[in-house]
Formats: sequence, C-alpha cells, structure tokens
Amino acid sequence: MPARSDDEDGWATLACSLDGGPAAVAAIGLVVLANDTVIEPEVRRFLPLPGVEVYSSRIPMARDLTPASLAAMADNLPRAIELLLPDDRLDVVAFGCTSGSMIIGPDRIAGIARRVRPGVAVTDPVSASLAALSALGARRIALVTPYPASVNAMVEDYLSSKGVEIAARATFRQGSDVTIARIDPRDIFNAAVEIGRNDVDAVFLSCTALRCSGIIEAVEQAIGKPVVTSNQALAWDALRKAGSRAAIPAMGRLLRD
Repeated sequence: MPARSDDEDGWATLACSLDGGPAAVAAIGLVVLANDTVIEPEVRRFLPLPGVEVYSSRIPMARDLTPASLAAMADNLPRAIELLLPDDRLDVVAFGCTSGSMIIGPDRIAGIARRVRPGVAVTDPVSASLAALSALGARRIALVTPYPASVNAMVEDYLSSKGVEIAARATFRQGSDVTIARIDPRDIFNAAVEIGRNDVDAVFLSCTALRCSGIIEAVEQAIGKPVVTSNQALAWDALRKAGSRAAIPAMGRLLRD
C-alpha cells in the first residue's frame, strides 16, 4: 500500500512517483492548418513508438490554396507555437505545411519558433524532405503534388533552387486542403507508380494533406525506388531531432534504414 497521511482537509495524501510521462522519449509539437484533416493521423502512424507523442496546435488557413494564403500563416505562427505544451517539456516544433514552408521560408519559421520556444528544435516538411532525399542519395526525382498551378510553379522553383532535379512532374490540381484530403489513396498509388517508372532516383509526394502512409511500401516494391512523402519526412526528421533513431517498419525505406 502507498504511504498515506491524513491532512487537515480530511483527504488522505497518497505517495506517488513521477516518471517521464506519456512523451518520455519525444514530445513533438505539431502546428496543423485549421482545415487539414490528414496530417495528425498520418504523423502518428509514422511514429508508433512507446514514449513518443505528438501534440497539436492549429493555425488559421484560408480555404483557397494560393501563395498569398500560404504566406499569411506566418502572422499566426507565434501564437500557434505558444499553445504547444506551454507548461511542459517540448522537444521539437514541427510546422505542418509543405508549400507554406516554401513560401514563408524554413529560416523564418525556425526563427519564429525559437523566439517563442527557445532551445526547442524545429522542423518543417520542406527541410525534412530535402534532408530525406539527401539521406537516400536522391538528386533526380519524380514529383507528385495536389496543388493548383500557381502553387505548383512555386514548388518547382523552390526545389530546383535547392539543387533537386525534377525529371518528371504530375499534379491532381486541387484548390484546397479540404479536397486534397479526399483524394483516394489508390489514385495516389497509381500516380506514384506511373511517374516513378521514369529515370529517377526517388518519388516525392508533396503535401501534408495527402494520405500516403498506407501506400509507401507498395509503391517502393512496385518501382524498386524509395518514396518520400511530406508527413513521412516530417516524422522522420522530428524523431531524430528529438534524439531517437528508432526504425519504423512498413513505412518506407526512409524510416526503415
């Protein structure tokens, strides 16, 4: 029986010990677009590890996906980060928008996060995906996006400026996260396999609102090349920045190696 003592208020005081809590290994704070229904379950599927937890805060985002609406998120980013476990340990801040990371810029995102949460590591889908492609030795890629033309042009320019050769490109051409989240994973699979048969080192599926966790292994088996997705790379980078190099089975070469 735990030690007890009777206090003046009539309640017995129970002895207890405090452990590391549910996030003893890694506490990952995820900034989620207000209309994104995909990233939270996807990231958690990529991180099915004891002691690794993901905690979310949402940021306003207009329904229409445009460079201007993506850029506008920067104004609300400080408050969204402030709401991530303000009174507890946080190991990593992960900003959850691929195209938004390109528009706002990873350096600006990291600067905002570090001002709000000093000493906490920061990642975003773009920085994470570029690091993932590099880790896999992939310079020449096939790119699949769900974006409208104006966002596609920005994404292509950004990746090219970082030394990524885009040898093949295809898009579902949707105008909001609401419809992107409803793209059937079977269509994503078919697109990734078809484009991945080109002369490329890897396939990159760009967008945190695409449901990709269930198709990565099958695509890799079909084309014999690695697949990187925004949420997969974000989870991989966040886990490593939290100090863990645990392998995750059945989620692609990136998380397995």
